Amino acid sequence: MYICSMMRLIRILAISLAFCGSMALAEEPVAATSASTTETELKQELAVRDSVMQVQGDACTLEKDSLRSVIETEKAKSDNWEKSYNTVKKDNETCAQMLVTSIGMNEKKQEKEQEDRRSAAMAASSSFLGGVGIGLLIMWLIMK
Repeated sequence: MYICSMMRLIRILAISLAFCGSMALAEEPVAATSASTTETELKQELAVRDSVMQVQGDACTLEKDSLRSVIETEKAKSDNWEKSYNTVKKDNETCAQMLVTSIGMNEKKQEKEQEDRRSAAMAASSSFLGGVGIGLLIMWLIMK
C-alpha cells in the first residue's frame, strides 16, 4: 500500500522535474554551452535521485517503525501467554497432587473397610463355631 503510493509520488516528482527542467532549458539563451546543459541535466538527475531516495528512506523508516510495533505486540502476547501457561501448569500440578492424595485416601479407606469386613466375618464365624463347640460339649456332658 505504501509502496504503490510512493511509486506514484516518485513518478509525479520525476515528471514534474523533467517538465521544469525542459522549461528551464527552453528559457535559456541559445548561446548556452553544452557544458552548462550537461551540468544542469546532472543536477536535475541528482535532484530526482535524491528525492526518490528520500521517499524510499521515509518508506523504510515507516516500515521499520511498523515492524518494531509488531514485534513489541508479539513480545507482549508471548509474555502474557507464558504467564498464562505457567499459571495453568501450576494449577495442573496442584490438581494432580490433590488427585493422588484423594486416590490414596480412597484406597486406604477401601482397604480398611475390607479389613473390617474380614474381622466381622471372622468374629461371626468364631462365634458360630464357639457356639457349636459349646453345644457339642453340653451334648456330650448330657449324654454321658
